[in-house]
Amino acid sequence: MKMLCADLSGGAAASIWARGFRWAVLPLTIGLVTACGGGSGVPQTAGVEIPGDMANDRVSITNNDFSLDTRVVYTDEDVPIDADPGTTSVGFQRQGPITLNATSIELRLVREIDPPIVNGEVVQATSISMGRGDRAVVSYNMIGAPRLGAVDYFTRLVWKNPRLNSSVIFKDSDISAVTTDGRWVYAAEATNDPAFPFPSVLERFRIKSNKLILQDNLRVPLTSFAATSAMIADDEIYATSGNTGEVFAFEEDDLTPLGQFPLHDARWVAWDEEGDRIVVAQGTPGQISVFAASQFPGGSMNLLNTFPFPGANVPESKSTVEVVGGKAFIAAGPDGVQIVCLDDGQIVGSVPRPDPASLGLDPSVVVTNAVTVDRDLMFISNGEAGVYVAQGAERFKNSPCSAPQNITMLGKLRFDDLQSVNHVAFKRYYLFIAAGLGGVKVVRVITDDEDDDDDDDDD
Repeated sequence: MKMLCADLSGGAAASIWARGFRWAVLPLTIGLVTACGGGSGVPQTAGVEIPGDMANDRVSITNNDFSLDTRVVYTDEDVPIDADPGTTSVGFQRQGPITLNATSIELRLVREIDPPIVNGEVVQATSISMGRGDRAVVSYNMIGAPRLGAVDYFTRLVWKNPRLNSSVIFKDSDISAVTTDGRWVYAAEATNDPAFPFPSVLERFRIKSNKLILQDNLRVPLTSFAATSAMIADDEIYATSGNTGEVFAFEEDDLTPLGQFPLHDARWVAWDEEGDRIVVAQGTPGQISVFAASQFPGGSMNLLNTFPFPGANVPESKSTVEVVGGKAFIAAGPDGVQIVCLDDGQIVGSVPRPDPASLGLDPSVVVTNAVTVDRDLMFISNGEAGVYVAQGAERFKNSPCSAPQNITMLGKLRFDDLQSVNHVAFKRYYLFIAAGLGGVKVVRVITDDEDDDDDDDDD
């Protein structure tokens, strides 16, 4: 099969992939793989090979620590939680105004990362993925045309000193979502590259000595207008594309296609590790599709169930899903957070979005676009309404799947300059906030049971 590299041609490519064009779904097209590498400069540090900056005709990787550090603001500030009187009780227990015990939860803003500048344009933070151990990745895209994007790679989270290690900028692609397993970083993209039948593409970058490099870079085509998410499950990579898209599965090592399944408005994919299930959140209307992991009959996927949920009815919007304790925690847009038991599809809990009128905001800018949970804490991003935190009566992984979830809304995280929030990700010590054009905020989460978290290393 012929291997193609991107030939960035500016306006011609942009016209081919004009925004808003609705593409029909084609049959299996994921056999095409493009590989592009380039760059040089590999300095030696204490006998360890540390990759330098590198680039090809469409991407540039910055690995120089000094250059990266110019984007990082080092801080150590309290992040207060304001009780939100405008939040009503729908499907969860509210206990009135909350006065937090100072020893129960403490939030400290420890880093702020300015967004990258690509071709003279500031790109917005769109998503975050927390990898196993001490790693995190952040994606960026351009509001409107042209398609420009970036990916930031962080390490040293377990050492309580998060560090920006690498940054990739894309001259021809928006990056909607990212994920990492510590060996590779995978990016869900919408590209201008005419070598692909659709703008929707999945791309990977190799990690070497905690830096991203172009060696073994690969791209595979998906279907539809844009790739919307990517996720790693054991030795497989899953990706989604909407609105006329699908869920796809690939071999981790070489992105060989394993299977795919057509889905309407596929927005986010997650792994139920305990139940060995793949869960996809869909919109317009809201639905989750549940598949058996690692099963690809005839190049398809083994669909186990579909369950409806209220919300996710805003076109071209984000709706993340995260699975903990056999329960899908879904960001459902105007309907806040919906919690679905994956065994039977019951909605066992919900947390409403904030009341736009009480905040003086237009309802269109107050939508729940992401939710993340760990231990007994839940963080919710609500667009221009900001980030909210709620708390379960017990750790979410321990609460029965079919039992009603007892959740208390604690309130809103107070930031002086928080932009519209596009995504949140929380694991053990750190909360990452994708604040759009405001870049990224990294918050240290300190709780009473922090010393008891050794059993959560692989959560």
